[in-house]
Order: sequence, then structure tokens, then C-alpha cells
Amino acid sequence: MLDHKLTIFYHTAKHSSTTKAAEELHLSQPAISKSIKELEKELEVTLFEREKGRFVLTPAGKYLLEKSEDLLDKEREIEYGIHQMKNEFSGTLSIGASTTLSQYILPGMLASFRERFPHIRINLISGNTNQIEQEILHRNIQLAFIEGTPSEPDIHYMPFLQDEIVLVTSTRHPSKETITLDELKQLRFVFRENGSGTYKIIQQQLAKSNIRIEELDQQISIGTTEGIKHYLKHSDCYALVSVFSIREELASGKLKIIDIQGLEISRELYAIHKQGYLDPYANKLLQYCEKNKKKNW
Repeated sequence: MLDHKLTIFYHTAKHSSTTKAAEELHLSQPAISKSIKELEKELEVTLFEREKGRFVLTPAGKYLLEKSEDLLDKEREIEYGIHQMKNEFSGTLSIGASTTLSQYILPGMLASFRERFPHIRINLISGNTNQIEQEILHRNIQLAFIEGTPSEPDIHYMPFLQDEIVLVTSTRHPSKETITLDELKQLRFVFRENGSGTYKIIQQQLAKSNIRIEELDQQISIGTTEGIKHYLKHSDCYALVSVFSIREELASGKLKIIDIQGLEISRELYAIHKQGYLDPYANKLLQYCEKNKKKNW
């Protein structure tokens, strides 16, 4: 397959660091540096300028990075095709997911996928929707699952699951079973951070009911749904969260749902990849998840 020096160059260029490339490729830093020097000698060009410990691409380096991306994609396609002929799959797949999906939806699907294809190693990173979209755009991951609304023209968005955002509070907190929109404005809230897909969809749906999210009494912002749930158990606050995220708390009687008259917040959860190309291993995982998601939900 491809000369290993080109693969080493690609990972070094992507991270602007021999340290990160060494970690990703399970090689030593001296081995990375040696390979880069050998490649520069073979091509008779300088690929990197060393500036304050960082590797900055030269024009020749930028050109080689652009072309090597296509070559590495083609290599994965060839490997996949050969594995398909032998009906045995092995390789590494890097994917991402926004918080709700990475914590409450994907783990079961990934576990069953790994049982079916035990030699495909999956690296899953988690972050808010904005962060995961940037990982896709920079080609650090091949596939992702996010909440929120399509916003990046260079990303292909595919509807994956339907979700509902519900109002919840602690069962220890006395409250009505149903409230009005005016009463909603009197509650004390804990929200996800601005930039999360959940925050965006809440903001958009409230606006349709002529409520600005700034009108709500936000007591605190917490970066994870798990953190929000724990906070609710020890406070008299309310939160708007994915119904997928509270199934255990509803079953155990720790949290309860409060209905809001005249307001339903539903959203599409998306599978995404870079526009124009879907990695074959990513496609295999996506097809598996599409086929088996109803079994999980």
C-alpha cells in the first residue's frame, strides 16, 4: 500500500506536531522526525518550516497534504474492497458525536456493531455540535452524529433519529403536572452552554412562541446533560433536555416531566460527513445503525 512516509507526513501535517502524530500512529517522535526528513530528501523539497516547536507547512507541504488526502481515501477504499471480498473487516474508524448521542444513544449501537465486526476499532470523540462539525470539516473524523440544525455548506446532513426536548424537574420538588407559557417564564432554569445543539433548538422553538430564551431565569449553565440532571436532583430548578437522556431517571422516579401547554419541542438528530465523500468504513457503520436503530429505540 502507500509508502509509510506519506502516512506519517499526513498525520504530522494535520496536527502540526510530531508529538500528536506519534501518539496517533503509535510511533516514537524520533521515528516521525526521521521519516519526515527522509521524505523531504526524496522529494528534494522542504515540507515544513519549524517555528517555535510547531511544524508549519511550506507551499510544497500544503500541496502534498491536499494530494495525500485523496490518496489515503483511495487506499481505505481499496482495503475495504479487499476485506469485503474476503468477508472479513478490520481497520480503524474515527467518529464523533454531540453529547446527547454519545452518552445516551450511540453506546448500545456501537457495542452491537463491535460484536458483529470485532476487528474494526472505533475511536469516538464527544463535544458540542459546533465542535463536532469542526472535526468533520478538518477531516479528523470520518462520520459524526449530532443534534442541532444544518448550518455548514461543506457538511452533508442526513436525518437519523427524531428526538423530543421535555421540561423536567426533581420529583422532590412540588410542581404542577402542566403549565402555561406564561408560567414557564416564572421558573428557574439550568441550561446547556450556548453552542450546544440542544441550546440552539430550544432557542429557536421558544422564539416561535414569542419567547426569547433570555427572558427565562437562567440560574446556571452546565456543559453536560449528566451535570444538569445531578443539579436538578439537588435544586428546585427546571431544565429542557432530550427525552432520551432521562429514561433511567424517569424509571427510578428521580425526575419527572412537566407538560407545557402550547409548546412541543422536537428535533431531528443527524448523521453527518464531509460533503462529497463518505469513508467506506463509516458507511458500513452508518448502514448498520440505520438498520438497527429501531431495535434500540
